[in-house]
Amino acid sequence: MEFAYLIKAKAKADAKSLFCWFSAKSESRGNREILNILEDAEIETGRGADYQLPVRTNLPVFDDLPEEGVLDDTWCDRYELADDGRTWQKIAAGAPNSVNIQDDHASTAGTQPTAAPGDAVGGTITIDQTTFNQRVIGAWLYGSFTKLFSGQQHEIRELQHDMDATYIQNALLALNNAKELLQVQHCFPETLFDLIDAIKSVWPVDGAAPDVGSIVTFSKEWLNARHPQSGIDNGRPYRDEVTEKWAKKSAIKRTDAGTNAGGGNKTDRSSEYEHTLDTLDKEIAMATLPMDFDIYEIPGPIYRRAKEIIANKEEPFKTWSQKLRNMPGILDFSRAAIFALIRNANPDITQMPGSLQTYINANLTESNHAGPSPELLALARHLPAENTKPLATNEPSNGAAIPPKNTESVTTERQQPEMKNLGDGMFSIDGLVGDTQQTASNEGEKPENSAEAGNVQVETNDGLQVETDAAVQKNEIADADNQDPAPASNPIAEAFSKAVAEHPNLSTLVNDDEPQNAQQNIPENIPLETETPAPDTEKQSWPEYFEPGRYEGVPNEVYHAANGISSTQVKDARISLMYFNARHVAKTIEKERSKVLDMGNLVHALALEPEKLDDEFSVEPEIPAGAFTTTATIRAFIDEHNTNLPPQLNADEIKALLEAYNVTMPAQVPLGASADETGQSYMMLPPEYQRIDEGQKQTAAAMKACIKEYNSTLPAQVKTSGSRDALLEQLAVINPDLVAQESQKPAPLKVSGTKADLIQTVKAVKPDAVFADELLDAWRDNPGNKILVTRQQLETALAIQEALLAHPTSGMLLRHPSRAVEVSYFGMDEETGLEVRVRPDLEIEIDGLRIAADLKTISMWNVKRDALRAKLHREIIERDYHLSAAMYCDVATLDQFFWIFVNKDEGYHWIAVIEASTDILDLGRLEYQKTMREIAESYDTDTWPAPVTEDYTDELNDFDLRRLEALRGQ
Repeated sequence: MEFAYLIKAKAKADAKSLFCWFSAKSESRGNREILNILEDAEIETGRGADYQLPVRTNLPVFDDLPEEGVLDDTWCDRYELADDGRTWQKIAAGAPNSVNIQDDHASTAGTQPTAAPGDAVGGTITIDQTTFNQRVIGAWLYGSFTKLFSGQQHEIRELQHDMDATYIQNALLALNNAKELLQVQHCFPETLFDLIDAIKSVWPVDGAAPDVGSIVTFSKEWLNARHPQSGIDNGRPYRDEVTEKWAKKSAIKRTDAGTNAGGGNKTDRSSEYEHTLDTLDKEIAMATLPMDFDIYEIPGPIYRRAKEIIANKEEPFKTWSQKLRNMPGILDFSRAAIFALIRNANPDITQMPGSLQTYINANLTESNHAGPSPELLALARHLPAENTKPLATNEPSNGAAIPPKNTESVTTERQQPEMKNLGDGMFSIDGLVGDTQQTASNEGEKPENSAEAGNVQVETNDGLQVETDAAVQKNEIADADNQDPAPASNPIAEAFSKAVAEHPNLSTLVNDDEPQNAQQNIPENIPLETETPAPDTEKQSWPEYFEPGRYEGVPNEVYHAANGISSTQVKDARISLMYFNARHVAKTIEKERSKVLDMGNLVHALALEPEKLDDEFSVEPEIPAGAFTTTATIRAFIDEHNTNLPPQLNADEIKALLEAYNVTMPAQVPLGASADETGQSYMMLPPEYQRIDEGQKQTAAAMKACIKEYNSTLPAQVKTSGSRDALLEQLAVINPDLVAQESQKPAPLKVSGTKADLIQTVKAVKPDAVFADELLDAWRDNPGNKILVTRQQLETALAIQEALLAHPTSGMLLRHPSRAVEVSYFGMDEETGLEVRVRPDLEIEIDGLRIAADLKTISMWNVKRDALRAKLHREIIERDYHLSAAMYCDVATLDQFFWIFVNKDEGYHWIAVIEASTDILDLGRLEYQKTMREIAESYDTDTWPAPVTEDYTDELNDFDLRRLEALRGQ
């Protein structure tokens, strides 16, 4: 994209205005690039500088454009901006060079030495010196005025050239170009001020901007109305009455997107009920609840639960609300239509905004808003409560209207749950908690009263909770207010409370967290017909303190938090006892496990416990065929879409229509630059405009006045410069039908912008499009808080797994049928009495011989074969692997120990199985026992020494001594 900028020199500065153009990928980059160019040229802009801030203009199409990215100070000698402030045009011959963005040209009305418009005295101009645009914008900004100071003039010019200020730009376009409003350019300033104030009263400046046609229509009606101080009764309304009428008409309810929200149609709600976007939210929240109820007499618990959902912005209410609050005319739909729309949607549809919008557009249709059909009420799962009386309150009940008479078929499909008295103080509550509830969706059985149970007061009876009707009614009345009328009571709760009052031994459990089976916690003397389901399998619990012994299946987090000193902690103590104390006693150093992939952990999971891979790792998703992967594929789709659209009028075609119209308009009579030219122009006027009587002196001022009077009667020509949108606005003045037809054509999709912008563009026309970026972003968001694994990393780990299983020794160990993985051992150190714990990767028992192994990943791609064994030995000693092996053998009573080393460098996966010799185990044993004694002593004395405790003198080692001797002998 090409960008052009004007850097205007301030009047006080001895400098010339600058022009620059260049190419950039987006508008934001263009704004940054022009600032970089100015900074490189050491040119300051803004307050206190010689230049104003850069102003973007249309790219001029002339042969003498300067080089790209170069600041040109001669451009403004040849070209100037047109009236729109964006389009460049050549400076007319003989005109002075202009350094301003726009000059207000005006001619004097006579030979009198009067100030011309725009000639300021000390920077201040009077209202007689202002142009029409200055008067309009001045009235817009300051109300009535008699003079404009320099700062005010600057603000007016900025607003005049601000193309993003749609409201004032539409007002200027209407007042400047509409034939019906030509008189306003010649009226008294006070009339113009009152008109601007009336326009702002009808359409507040903080609301949506009115279109040009609405401003023209209102202004014409307002100007033709009677003046407030007029005593002539011509049958027309006063101007204040016109303003009030239009203000009422424009005060419509708006959606969150600014469109008309409706609300004028009669619906199934009460005529006394004011339906707004806020009450719509309450209906949406109630519709998301799983239970059935009377949607016109809302039960108290349902109503309170809906208010909680709104307050907490819970899903899926939040997503439904965002979509429906932006739908034009949403307040015109019945309550039944809203309920049916939400309750028949797929539960997962809110996770796909594009599909949700498509579903709403396809299913939110209704012809009779005031009388929903039986089919629609069935879809809304309306359950009439014919015997329910509203709570005693002076407020209307939730905007309910009398449901249509044709709801009988719906009533017969759903029976009201009830409680049966079996006699002798025994009741059957199958009707309350049984599987009698039918739903319009196919989601399965949904126990009643699970969503709102936590919102009612309960009393305890013999250890069981019982919902009391008195508490329910008390809360319902307390919830009632002017905005939110009290909902109706629940007949189920009334019957239940009555039975409880008669028989105190009857109770049932109300759980507000998750639905429980109907037969839990029910006294034995209540006969039930439903079958008792199998109880849920209890999750295995682990002790807070592990006694010495062998434990299988202990989760990693439980093992690492358990009692006992592990081999890793012994290694920390070998660093220093101070570090051991900070890590494991005082715990001033916390090391949280990073979610960044460790290849060793992934290899461990694949080699030892591949069935648990998904529990800990999240693998990068595969990109499906046909998904948009790059910006090029997105733009190719947009280009193909645009080529199939009907062509729109381009700027040249619109300009040709405007020029053809201007040709048909009579030309303005020129005022003339001299007295002779003025006289010739005067003689060209029609006789009725030649108002200078014979014998009267024909002064230039008098003739110009006649010429101006005649010119004011001529229709104004439309502008033929500017952007395509500006030209369309001009075309709307002369041919609104053609512009209306043009607006019906779908606009081509934008092919510029960031990748995120292009994705949103494609979604607008193809909601089901799949984007690789979105799939990967959803994976990176990591909702399961797992370790992320890319496809490349998984392929490397699978190759390592294949090498391990293919190796004769490691494969035998890893595939042995009696193997046990990650078994935890807890014990006691015999010498110190400290608790210890170990957890070898793998253990096998063969003919009474207990064998264990640890799997280690290494990177030794550049180690020579002859030096490899020595390198592996150093790896074992330096990382204290031998110390861990000795602890494993002592605590778990192992007979043999092996290390399985696998090289993890990509494409080079060799295996080395190394047995721990008796000597290396003895070395590790002595080292860990020595460290255990130090740990025990520190616990006893509460002293944790640092790694360096004494001052010392640094001495040369043998190598450095030989070097020293060699250098001394030279």
